[in-house]
Amino acid sequence: MKLRRRPEELEAERRPFTLPVVRSGTALEVVEASFWATGVSREAALTLDPVAACRNLIVGTMVQLQPFRFRGEERLEPGWLLTQPDPSTTWTATLAGTVDDLLFFGRAYWRVLERDPEGFPRRARWTPFRDVTPNVRATGGSYAQLIDYTIAGVEGRVPVEDVIRFDGATPAILETGAQVFAGALELEAAALRFSKVELAAGVITNEGTELGYEEAETFLQNFAANRAKYGLAFLQNASYERADLNPGDLALLEARHNVATQVARLFGVSVAMIGASPSGHSSAMVYANLAQQNSLLISTACAPHIYTIENALTTLVTPSGQAVSLDVQQFLRADPQASADYVIALEGAGIIDRVEARAMLGIPATSENPDLQPGSV
Repeated sequence: MKLRRRPEELEAERRPFTLPVVRSGTALEVVEASFWATGVSREAALTLDPVAACRNLIVGTMVQLQPFRFRGEERLEPGWLLTQPDPSTTWTATLAGTVDDLLFFGRAYWRVLERDPEGFPRRARWTPFRDVTPNVRATGGSYAQLIDYTIAGVEGRVPVEDVIRFDGATPAILETGAQVFAGALELEAAALRFSKVELAAGVITNEGTELGYEEAETFLQNFAANRAKYGLAFLQNASYERADLNPGDLALLEARHNVATQVARLFGVSVAMIGASPSGHSSAMVYANLAQQNSLLISTACAPHIYTIENALTTLVTPSGQAVSLDVQQFLRADPQASADYVIALEGAGIIDRVEARAMLGIPATSENPDLQPGSV
Protein backbone atom coordinates (compact mmCIF):
# COMPACT_ATOMS: atom_id res chain seq x y z
CA MET A 1 0.00 0.00 0.00
CA LYS A 2 1.42 3.37 -1.04
CA LEU A 3 0.80 6.24 1.35
CA ARG A 4 0.13 9.74 0.07
CA ARG A 5 0.61 12.96 1.91
CA ARG A 6 -2.30 15.24 2.53
CA PRO A 7 -2.62 18.30 0.26
CA GLU A 8 -2.30 20.69 3.22
CA GLU A 9 1.07 19.15 4.15
CA LEU A 10 2.41 19.58 0.63
CA GLU A 11 1.14 23.16 0.54
CA ALA A 12 2.91 23.97 3.79
CA GLU A 13 6.26 22.84 2.41
CA ARG A 14 5.90 24.40 -1.03
CA ARG A 15 7.93 27.58 -1.43
CA PRO A 16 5.58 30.50 -2.12
CA PHE A 17 5.97 32.15 -5.50
CA THR A 18 6.74 35.85 -5.12
CA LEU A 19 7.69 38.32 -7.80
CA PRO A 20 10.94 40.22 -7.24
CA VAL A 21 10.95 43.93 -6.62
CA VAL A 22 11.93 45.37 -9.99
CA ARG A 23 13.33 48.89 -9.76
CA SER A 24 12.21 50.26 -13.07
CA GLY A 25 12.74 53.78 -14.31
CA THR A 26 13.26 54.33 -18.00
CA ALA A 27 11.58 53.25 -21.20
CA LEU A 28 14.55 51.00 -21.87
CA GLU A 29 13.55 48.69 -19.05
CA VAL A 30 10.72 46.20 -19.17
CA VAL A 31 9.42 44.79 -15.93
CA GLU A 32 9.85 41.03 -16.23
CA ALA A 33 8.30 38.55 -13.82
CA SER A 34 11.31 36.47 -12.84
CA PHE A 35 11.32 33.90 -10.07
CA TRP A 36 14.20 34.18 -7.62
CA ALA A 37 14.15 30.60 -6.40
CA THR A 38 17.04 31.27 -4.04
CA GLY A 39 18.19 34.40 -2.29
CA VAL A 40 21.94 34.14 -2.93
CA SER A 41 23.61 37.45 -2.13
CA ARG A 42 26.66 38.91 -3.81
CA GLU A 43 28.76 38.31 -0.72
CA ALA A 44 27.69 34.65 -0.53
CA ALA A 45 28.33 34.13 -4.25
CA LEU A 46 31.84 35.58 -3.94
CA THR A 47 32.76 32.94 -1.37
CA LEU A 48 32.77 30.50 -4.29
CA ASP A 49 36.20 30.35 -5.90
CA PRO A 50 34.91 30.21 -9.53
CA VAL A 51 32.67 33.25 -8.99
CA ALA A 52 35.48 35.28 -7.46
CA ALA A 53 37.85 34.21 -10.26
CA CYS A 54 35.41 35.24 -13.01
CA ARG A 55 34.56 38.52 -11.30
CA ASN A 56 38.22 39.43 -10.78
CA LEU A 57 39.09 38.45 -14.36
CA ILE A 58 36.39 40.65 -15.92
CA VAL A 59 36.82 43.61 -13.58
CA GLY A 60 40.61 43.36 -13.78
CA THR A 61 40.41 43.46 -17.57
CA MET A 62 37.96 46.38 -17.66
CA VAL A 63 40.05 48.63 -15.42
CA GLN A 64 42.93 48.30 -17.90
CA LEU A 65 40.83 49.92 -20.66
CA GLN A 66 41.53 53.63 -20.45
CA PRO A 67 38.67 55.91 -21.61
CA PHE A 68 39.12 58.66 -24.17
CA ARG A 69 36.91 61.34 -25.67
CA PHE A 70 36.88 62.05 -29.40
CA ARG A 71 35.11 63.97 -32.14
CA GLY A 72 35.37 62.23 -35.49
CA GLU A 73 39.05 61.34 -35.86
CA GLU A 74 40.22 63.97 -33.37
CA ARG A 75 41.02 62.99 -29.81
CA LEU A 76 39.96 65.49 -27.16
CA GLU A 77 41.04 66.18 -23.62
CA PRO A 78 39.37 63.57 -21.40
CA GLY A 79 38.63 65.96 -18.55
CA TRP A 80 38.05 65.10 -14.92
CA LEU A 81 35.09 62.85 -15.64
CA LEU A 82 37.24 60.34 -17.55
CA THR A 83 40.38 60.58 -15.44
CA GLN A 84 39.24 61.07 -11.83
CA PRO A 85 35.49 61.60 -11.63
CA ASP A 86 35.45 61.13 -7.85
CA PRO A 87 37.94 63.46 -6.10
CA SER A 88 38.11 61.05 -3.16
CA THR A 89 39.33 58.01 -5.13
CA THR A 90 40.82 56.89 -8.43
CA TRP A 91 39.33 56.15 -11.83
CA THR A 92 40.24 52.49 -11.34
CA ALA A 93 38.14 52.21 -8.18
CA THR A 94 35.20 54.01 -9.81
CA LEU A 95 35.23 51.78 -12.89
CA ALA A 96 35.71 48.62 -10.81
CA GLY A 97 32.65 49.39 -8.71
CA THR A 98 30.62 50.19 -11.82
CA VAL A 99 31.50 46.93 -13.57
CA ASP A 100 30.91 44.95 -10.39
CA ASP A 101 27.37 46.34 -10.09
CA LEU A 102 26.69 45.66 -13.77
CA LEU A 103 27.80 42.07 -13.31
CA PHE A 104 25.84 41.20 -10.19
CA PHE A 105 22.85 43.56 -10.35
CA GLY A 106 22.49 44.52 -14.01
CA ARG A 107 22.83 48.29 -13.49
CA ALA A 108 25.07 50.88 -11.87
CA TYR A 109 24.81 54.51 -10.78
CA TRP A 110 27.01 57.57 -10.59
CA ARG A 111 25.88 60.62 -8.61
CA VAL A 112 26.81 63.93 -10.19
CA LEU A 113 28.92 66.08 -7.86
CA GLU A 114 29.85 69.02 -10.07
CA ARG A 115 29.00 70.44 -13.49
CA ASP A 116 30.95 72.54 -15.97
CA PRO A 117 29.74 76.01 -17.15
CA GLU A 118 27.78 74.34 -19.97
CA GLY A 119 25.89 72.13 -17.54
CA PHE A 120 27.59 68.82 -18.35
CA PRO A 121 28.81 66.63 -15.46
CA ARG A 122 32.43 67.27 -14.52
CA ARG A 123 32.66 65.22 -11.33
CA ALA A 124 30.64 62.15 -10.34
CA ARG A 125 30.81 59.44 -7.71
CA TRP A 126 30.04 55.78 -8.16
CA THR A 127 27.23 54.90 -5.76
CA PRO A 128 26.67 51.23 -4.83
CA PHE A 129 23.56 49.73 -6.36
CA ARG A 130 22.02 48.93 -2.97
CA ASP A 131 22.25 52.56 -1.87
CA VAL A 132 20.07 53.82 -4.74
CA THR A 133 16.29 53.46 -4.83
CA PRO A 134 14.46 54.83 -7.88
CA ASN A 135 11.12 56.40 -7.00
CA VAL A 136 8.63 55.57 -9.73
CA ARG A 137 4.99 56.06 -10.56
CA ALA A 138 3.14 53.02 -11.88
CA THR A 139 1.47 53.42 -15.25
CA GLY A 140 -0.54 50.22 -15.22
CA GLY A 141 1.61 48.64 -17.91
CA SER A 142 5.05 47.16 -18.29
CA TYR A 143 6.75 50.53 -17.86
CA ALA A 144 6.97 52.86 -14.89
CA GLN A 145 7.58 56.60 -14.82
CA LEU A 146 10.77 57.63 -13.04
CA ILE A 147 10.27 60.56 -10.64
CA ASP A 148 13.58 60.84 -8.74
CA TYR A 149 15.98 58.86 -6.59
CA THR A 150 16.53 58.21 -2.92
CA ILE A 151 20.21 57.64 -2.12
CA ALA A 152 21.46 56.38 1.21
CA GLY A 153 23.42 59.06 3.03
CA VAL A 154 22.04 61.90 0.89
CA GLU A 155 19.35 64.14 2.37
CA GLY A 156 16.17 64.56 0.40
CA ARG A 157 15.33 63.32 -3.07
CA VAL A 158 17.95 63.39 -5.83
CA PRO A 159 16.74 64.65 -9.24
CA VAL A 160 16.95 62.34 -12.22
CA GLU A 161 19.45 64.59 -14.01
CA ASP A 162 21.87 64.33 -11.07
CA VAL A 163 22.24 60.56 -11.45
CA ILE A 164 24.07 58.84 -14.32
CA ARG A 165 22.44 55.48 -14.81
CA PHE A 166 24.14 52.55 -16.54
CA ASP A 167 21.59 49.99 -17.74
CA GLY A 168 23.29 46.64 -18.29
CA ALA A 169 22.99 44.81 -21.58
CA THR A 170 22.80 41.41 -19.86
CA PRO A 171 20.65 40.15 -16.96
CA ALA A 172 22.02 40.30 -13.44
CA ILE A 173 24.25 37.33 -12.74
CA LEU A 174 22.58 36.88 -9.32
CA GLU A 175 19.34 36.21 -11.16
CA THR A 176 20.49 33.99 -14.00
CA GLY A 177 22.89 32.03 -11.79
CA ALA A 178 20.75 31.80 -8.66
CA GLN A 179 20.24 28.04 -8.83
CA VAL A 180 23.86 27.35 -9.78
CA PHE A 181 25.16 29.46 -6.89
CA ALA A 182 22.75 27.91 -4.40
CA GLY A 183 23.72 24.40 -5.47
CA ALA A 184 27.42 25.28 -5.31
CA LEU A 185 27.08 26.64 -1.77
CA GLU A 186 25.32 23.46 -0.66
CA LEU A 187 28.05 21.42 -2.32
CA GLU A 188 30.77 23.34 -0.49
CA ALA A 189 28.93 22.86 2.79
CA ALA A 190 28.66 19.12 2.13
CA ALA A 191 32.37 18.87 1.31
CA LEU A 192 33.15 20.71 4.56
CA ARG A 193 31.00 18.30 6.54
CA PHE A 194 32.72 15.29 4.96
CA SER A 195 36.14 16.74 5.75
CA LYS A 196 35.26 16.92 9.46
CA VAL A 197 33.88 13.37 9.72
CA GLU A 198 36.30 10.80 11.13
CA LEU A 199 36.02 7.72 8.90
CA ALA A 200 37.39 4.31 9.85
CA ALA A 201 40.63 3.38 8.11
CA GLY A 202 39.70 -0.29 8.19
CA VAL A 203 37.23 -2.88 9.46
CA ILE A 204 38.06 -5.81 11.82
CA THR A 205 35.65 -8.73 11.57
CA ASN A 206 35.39 -11.09 14.53
CA GLU A 207 35.47 -14.70 13.33
CA GLY A 208 35.51 -16.33 16.75
CA THR A 209 33.39 -16.10 19.86
CA GLU A 210 31.35 -12.99 20.39
CA LEU A 211 33.06 -10.29 22.47
CA GLY A 212 31.45 -7.90 24.86
CA TYR A 213 31.66 -4.14 24.49
CA GLU A 214 34.55 -3.70 26.92
CA GLU A 215 36.43 -6.69 25.46
CA ALA A 216 36.04 -5.32 21.93
CA GLU A 217 37.24 -1.89 23.00
CA THR A 218 40.30 -3.35 24.72
CA PHE A 219 41.04 -5.44 21.64
CA LEU A 220 40.89 -2.36 19.37
CA GLN A 221 43.12 -0.34 21.71
CA ASN A 222 45.75 -3.08 21.72
CA PHE A 223 45.50 -3.43 17.95
CA ALA A 224 46.00 0.32 17.39
CA ALA A 225 48.85 0.50 19.92
CA ASN A 226 50.73 -2.41 18.32
CA ARG A 227 50.36 -0.91 14.85
CA ALA A 228 51.67 2.43 16.11
CA LYS A 229 54.59 0.79 17.96
CA TYR A 230 55.64 -2.01 15.63
CA GLY A 231 53.99 -1.09 12.33
CA LEU A 232 52.08 -4.39 12.43
CA ALA A 233 49.62 -6.22 14.65
CA PHE A 234 48.66 -9.79 15.44
CA LEU A 235 45.11 -10.99 14.83
CA GLN A 236 43.59 -14.26 16.01
CA ASN A 237 40.09 -15.38 15.07
CA ALA A 238 39.63 -12.05 13.27
CA SER A 239 40.24 -10.55 9.86
CA TYR A 240 41.19 -7.00 8.88
CA GLU A 241 40.08 -5.21 5.73
CA ARG A 242 41.33 -1.77 4.81
CA ALA A 243 38.61 0.77 3.96
CA ASP A 244 38.68 2.11 0.42
CA LEU A 245 38.97 5.85 1.07
CA ASN A 246 38.95 8.10 -1.98
CA PRO A 247 39.89 11.72 -1.19
CA GLY A 248 38.21 12.83 -4.40
CA ASP A 249 34.90 11.34 -3.30
CA LEU A 250 35.19 12.85 0.18
CA ALA A 251 35.87 16.34 -1.24
CA LEU A 252 33.25 15.96 -4.00
CA LEU A 253 35.87 17.10 -6.51
CA GLU A 254 34.01 15.95 -9.60
CA ALA A 255 30.86 17.88 -8.76
CA ARG A 256 32.84 20.97 -7.72
CA HIS A 257 34.75 20.96 -11.01
CA ASN A 258 31.44 20.88 -12.85
CA VAL A 259 30.27 23.90 -10.84
CA ALA A 260 33.37 25.82 -11.94
CA THR A 261 32.48 25.07 -15.55
CA GLN A 262 28.88 26.22 -15.08
CA VAL A 263 29.97 29.46 -13.40
CA ALA A 264 32.42 30.22 -16.21
CA ARG A 265 29.65 29.82 -18.76
CA LEU A 266 27.36 32.12 -16.79
CA PHE A 267 29.97 34.89 -16.83
CA GLY A 268 30.86 34.26 -20.46
CA VAL A 269 34.46 33.48 -19.53
CA SER A 270 36.50 30.75 -21.16
CA VAL A 271 36.73 27.88 -18.72
CA ALA A 272 40.47 27.58 -19.29
CA MET A 273 41.06 31.10 -17.95
CA ILE A 274 39.87 30.10 -14.47
CA GLY A 275 41.49 26.67 -14.45
CA ALA A 276 38.32 24.77 -15.37
CA SER A 277 37.36 22.84 -18.49
CA PRO A 278 34.19 21.73 -20.32
CA SER A 279 34.73 18.17 -19.04
CA GLY A 280 34.87 19.33 -15.44
CA HIS A 281 38.60 18.76 -14.97
CA SER A 282 41.48 21.21 -14.91
CA SER A 283 43.03 22.39 -18.15
CA ALA A 284 46.21 24.16 -19.11
CA MET A 285 46.65 27.42 -20.99
CA VAL A 286 49.73 27.85 -23.12
CA TYR A 287 51.08 30.90 -24.88
CA ALA A 288 49.86 29.55 -28.21
CA ASN A 289 46.22 30.12 -27.28
CA LEU A 290 46.67 33.01 -24.84
CA ALA A 291 46.17 35.61 -27.57
CA GLN A 292 42.95 33.99 -28.70
CA GLN A 293 41.72 33.75 -25.13
CA ASN A 294 42.36 37.44 -24.48
CA SER A 295 40.51 38.45 -27.64
CA LEU A 296 37.67 36.10 -26.73
CA LEU A 297 37.51 37.56 -23.22
CA ILE A 298 37.08 41.06 -24.62
CA SER A 299 34.50 40.10 -27.23
CA THR A 300 32.32 37.92 -24.98
CA ALA A 301 32.60 38.59 -21.24
CA CYS A 302 33.61 42.27 -21.39
CA ALA A 303 31.91 43.54 -24.55
CA PRO A 304 28.41 44.02 -23.05
CA HIS A 305 29.81 46.12 -20.21
CA ILE A 306 32.10 48.07 -22.53
CA TYR A 307 29.18 49.07 -24.74
CA THR A 308 27.01 49.90 -21.73
CA ILE A 309 29.59 52.27 -20.23
CA GLU A 310 30.51 53.85 -23.58
CA ASN A 311 26.88 54.47 -24.57
CA ALA A 312 25.89 55.87 -21.17
CA LEU A 313 28.83 58.29 -21.01
CA THR A 314 28.36 59.33 -24.65
CA THR A 315 24.60 59.84 -24.40
CA LEU A 316 24.21 61.30 -20.92
CA VAL A 317 27.34 63.32 -20.13
CA THR A 318 29.00 64.27 -23.44
CA PRO A 319 28.16 67.23 -25.70
CA SER A 320 26.57 66.46 -29.05
CA GLY A 321 29.10 65.42 -31.69
CA GLN A 322 31.50 63.94 -29.14
CA ALA A 323 31.77 60.34 -28.00
CA VAL A 324 33.50 58.30 -25.29
CA SER A 325 35.24 55.00 -25.90
CA LEU A 326 37.36 52.54 -23.93
CA ASP A 327 40.75 51.72 -25.41
CA VAL A 328 40.58 47.98 -26.06
CA GLN A 329 43.84 48.12 -28.02
CA GLN A 330 45.73 49.05 -24.88
CA PHE A 331 44.77 45.76 -23.24
CA LEU A 332 45.56 43.71 -26.32
CA ARG A 333 48.86 45.56 -26.71
CA ALA A 334 50.03 43.99 -23.45
CA ASP A 335 50.30 40.76 -25.44
CA PRO A 336 52.28 41.49 -28.64
CA GLN A 337 50.88 38.47 -30.48
CA ALA A 338 47.26 39.37 -29.67
CA SER A 339 47.84 42.99 -30.63
CA ALA A 340 49.51 42.04 -33.91
CA ASP A 341 46.72 39.63 -34.82
CA TYR A 342 44.12 42.30 -34.08
CA VAL A 343 45.84 44.97 -36.20
CA ILE A 344 46.55 42.57 -39.07
CA ALA A 345 42.88 41.61 -39.14
CA LEU A 346 41.84 45.27 -39.31
CA GLU A 347 44.30 46.00 -42.10
CA GLY A 348 43.29 42.90 -44.04
CA ALA A 349 39.65 43.99 -43.86
CA GLY A 350 40.57 47.41 -45.24
CA ILE A 351 39.47 49.25 -42.08
CA ILE A 352 42.92 50.80 -41.55
CA ASP A 353 45.98 51.29 -43.75
CA ARG A 354 49.57 50.28 -43.06
CA VAL A 355 50.53 53.60 -41.49
CA GLU A 356 47.62 53.45 -39.09
CA ALA A 357 48.45 49.82 -38.30
CA ARG A 358 52.02 50.73 -37.38
CA ALA A 359 50.77 53.59 -35.24
CA MET A 360 48.40 51.28 -33.35
CA LEU A 361 51.34 48.97 -32.59
CA GLY A 362 53.50 51.89 -31.45
CA ILE A 363 55.89 51.49 -34.38
CA PRO A 364 56.97 54.75 -36.06
CA ALA A 365 56.33 55.19 -39.78
CA THR A 366 59.22 54.39 -42.12
CA SER A 367 60.21 55.19 -45.68
CA GLU A 368 59.57 52.90 -48.64
CA ASN A 369 62.97 51.26 -48.09
CA PRO A 370 63.18 50.67 -44.33
CA ASP A 371 66.40 49.67 -42.62
CA LEU A 372 66.12 45.97 -41.91
CA GLN A 373 69.39 45.66 -39.99
CA PRO A 374 69.17 43.91 -36.63
CA GLY A 375 68.17 46.32 -33.90
CA SER A 376 66.31 48.63 -36.26
CA VAL A 377 62.55 49.15 -36.05
